[in-house]
Amino acid sequence: MNQDIRAPYYGELGRLSFSPGWARPEPAMWPAPRPKFKPAVWRFAAARAALDQAGEFVPVEQAERRNLIMVNPIEGNVYASSRNIVAAYQMVKAGEKARSHRHTAAALRLVVEAKPGTYTVVDGARVDMTPGDVVLTPSWSWHGHANESDATSYWIDFLDVPFVQHSEAMFFEANPAGFETITSNGPSAHRIPSRDALGPGTGAKTVEIAKDALPTIGLHLMRLPAGTRSEVAKTTVNHLYSVISGKARVTIDGGADETLAVGDVMTVPCWHPHALATDEDAVVLRVTDEPLLAKVGLVKTG
Repeated sequence: MNQDIRAPYYGELGRLSFSPGWARPEPAMWPAPRPKFKPAVWRFAAARAALDQAGEFVPVEQAERRNLIMVNPIEGNVYASSRNIVAAYQMVKAGEKARSHRHTAAALRLVVEAKPGTYTVVDGARVDMTPGDVVLTPSWSWHGHANESDATSYWIDFLDVPFVQHSEAMFFEANPAGFETITSNGPSAHRIPSRDALGPGTGAKTVEIAKDALPTIGLHLMRLPAGTRSEVAKTTVNHLYSVISGKARVTIDGGADETLAVGDVMTVPCWHPHALATDEDAVVLRVTDEPLLAKVGLVKTG
């Protein structure tokens, strides 16, 4: 066929919503992952200042959640921090309540700054929040936040919203009571203090937390003494890191080299071998989509 004959043929295929597999503008498969998401860093100090400004003109009643989403700087992206997970800095001022809601997306909070009197209510249970805590709100759990202290509280949200949006299985519901009634107040499985989870000692240690509580999100607490270097091989798993105490340096082969302080967040997309190193004692939270990928047999290493 010459070009003049092919053109009407391809035009008719398009009209019928067909695409010729032999003439794709770009391949649908390739020999190894080609991640579109980029390594990126977000600084707590900058987010804190911006949230404080927002607190002057954005009432919590208007915002649903007064938060700053960490948007990965790739073309066309307006929301996701990594392929399957979004992170955001959230603030609740003294005396405020963020109304209760629930959604199919699973979520957790890493508390950065909070005084006693800050808490989340999860399905009626009050879950107190102190710095270094990981607080879980599993899929379809009612949850709202309150700050009865005399200072603003800040934390980092991690949710699997990008994955749920991609699967088109998103549901959201506002609690009809506004802020749900507290029905229990005591120790909760939804609160994981990092110090308790890591246990006594000062040596290097990595512990998995909340296993199976959030089926799409993997959580590990890492205790990294000064002088530690931890290598992460090339993998299809997407990583996010946030520092709980101390400082940690994340180095990507042939790329970024960033030092993270408390509350900073860095994302390392799939197929980027990297290392964590410390010049001082540090505790780091690692958030990944490994459980999601493992369920469908897509965890691979290079």
